[in-house]
Amino acid sequence: MTTTAANSKGRKAPTIFDVAERAGVSHQTVSRVINGDPTVRDHFRSRVTTAVTELGYRPRAAARALAGGRSRALGLVTAGDALYGPSSTAIGFERAARRAGYHVLLSTLPDDPRANDLSNALTTLLAQDVAAVVLVAADNRVLDSLASLTVPVSVPVVVSNAVQRDARRAERLPTVAAVAIDQAAGTRMAMQHLFDRGHRRIVHITGPSVSQEAEVRRATYLDVMAAAGVEPLVLDGDWTPGSGFAAARSLDTAAVDAVFCGNDQMALGVLHAFADDGLRVPDDIAVLGFDDIPEAAHFTPPLTTVRQDFKAMGEQVLATARSLVEGEPLDEILLQPELVVRRSA
Repeated sequence: MTTTAANSKGRKAPTIFDVAERAGVSHQTVSRVINGDPTVRDHFRSRVTTAVTELGYRPRAAARALAGGRSRALGLVTAGDALYGPSSTAIGFERAARRAGYHVLLSTLPDDPRANDLSNALTTLLAQDVAAVVLVAADNRVLDSLASLTVPVSVPVVVSNAVQRDARRAERLPTVAAVAIDQAAGTRMAMQHLFDRGHRRIVHITGPSVSQEAEVRRATYLDVMAAAGVEPLVLDGDWTPGSGFAAARSLDTAAVDAVFCGNDQMALGVLHAFADDGLRVPDDIAVLGFDDIPEAAHFTPPLTTVRQDFKAMGEQVLATARSLVEGEPLDEILLQPELVVRRSA
């Protein structure tokens, strides 16, 4: 028998049993889906999330702590591999949230996200009564899915590592803000540093095409080279040291005097390739990276790079989420990167 509770206006609020009946599963399965159990089969998860959406089911979160009637839970959606930037941002956000008295509920998207993966993740988090949702993803596939959500989202959403023009496309997100590090400014810093040292034949090894950050760095590099009247050369990479190694091996190094890498891991592969070929860095060719991962200072030679403060990014994401929950309108927040000069350039 289905049990239904009445809300304060006399209407009957759906229960977990109503969701189970609509989805054709047990209430235990509904509970497992709501609590993010990864062992639930995809077709059961899809049926439950659809039923939750159709019924407008909102359980009372077990971990809810009332502060003026507000939930102290925040949702976090991450996408893709455990790359340094997104994972560091997520960790910084979670730690800042915990210090502020919030608890964070995590949902991860597959490496190759489908159109409904984000909708399903948001449905699961909304069912746990979160006050806001943070999306840490600069993957264009995930950002595109913001514009085609199949579920309405009634809480504020903060999109990290993406610019506001992409977040704004989401019609089903009534309150949305973007927090990012200024990729164009970081790229200009890197290129100006190389220009100041007399380099003109500069190659850029870019990240994957699905990355918005890689896209911005590549476009800015091309703009800077065009403004300087210098012929650009872009080689494709995928963030990994192996792709940097392969790109460096494909170069005619006699025609190049500097390599600007889209991240530090690819720069590591470039340094490896040049060392194997007997090239001296920076005497024969300069190498510059992006991110300033902890290991960058210990490369051979230590890597000149653009530092992104992901801890500060995570803290700003939390501050933005709290501001939106309080009703303060925000648009886009851009944090500034920093050039860290070491011996490789």
